[in-house]
Amino acid sequence: MKHEPQRWKADYERDGYVVVPDCVDAELLGRLRAAADRITSNYNRLPPSLRVHIQLEQDFLKFQPQTNDLPPERIGDAIKLIMELPMFDPIFADLICHEPLLDVLETLFGTSEFAFHNYKAIIKAPRVSSAFVWHRDLPYLQHTSPNLLTAMICLDEMSQANGATVVYPGTHRIPHESVPPSDMHIPEAKLPRDIEPVTVKCPAGSAVLFHVNIIHGGGPNRSEIPRRNIISIWTGPHTYSGIAHRFAYQGVMPRSKDPERRKQLRMAFPRLFKDEQGQPLPRAVNSREEAGVPAPGRT
Repeated sequence: MKHEPQRWKADYERDGYVVVPDCVDAELLGRLRAAADRITSNYNRLPPSLRVHIQLEQDFLKFQPQTNDLPPERIGDAIKLIMELPMFDPIFADLICHEPLLDVLETLFGTSEFAFHNYKAIIKAPRVSSAFVWHRDLPYLQHTSPNLLTAMICLDEMSQANGATVVYPGTHRIPHESVPPSDMHIPEAKLPRDIEPVTVKCPAGSAVLFHVNIIHGGGPNRSEIPRRNIISIWTGPHTYSGIAHRFAYQGVMPRSKDPERRKQLRMAFPRLFKDEQGQPLPRAVNSREEAGVPAPGRT
């Protein structure tokens, strides 16, 4: 990845988004694709504790029928969304500490004291995947300020044909109090008429980082090529979640200088660190099942 902090900052502040080519190298890209394929090809064999985090195209069709013009029988059991991605495979958890992406995030936040919020995957399957409505991310996130970033890693090339993200540059420049909850779904009639939308085209391995207030959406995928994106949300200093739910590894700060935060990182991702003998640290226990502890109410 070419290190261009001045361009990253200038593009982001001017347009509300920035494209960073080669954020993921070919070797890691191949492993991420293979891990995503293991999920999408084994949906029915996944344990219920993981399957609950997956939404199908059919699920979206029930609530947003306008986003897909295909009949349900054509769509089949194509997957649309995978939440809690770090719980499916260690490679997605380790991605929280991916140094090239952290370089860009630290540049845009202007500090090392930013935190991970969550990772998910958007799967736009070939030929059948639906569009995404126009929206801003902030109303979904429900934080006390817009000091957050959306970072998208492209597992496949993004093009107009396979449903690339489309943005309205500059629409991030809006006061926090002027973003209503209804901006989760912005109708065509309320889109800016004085701004030309831009289709974000980029090769596989690129990262695209967005301000959470930029208006964006994306068309359906009717091509023969998948469009798979791994999407993370990151929070800057002094912005706090107002919802009860918490995500896996939420609050981890991979660039923090605080000693206790560094200790937390070693506990969360021991395989990324070495002991005095140069061996990976013991892996943390991530679930009651692994620890042999019964679920509440069970004996």
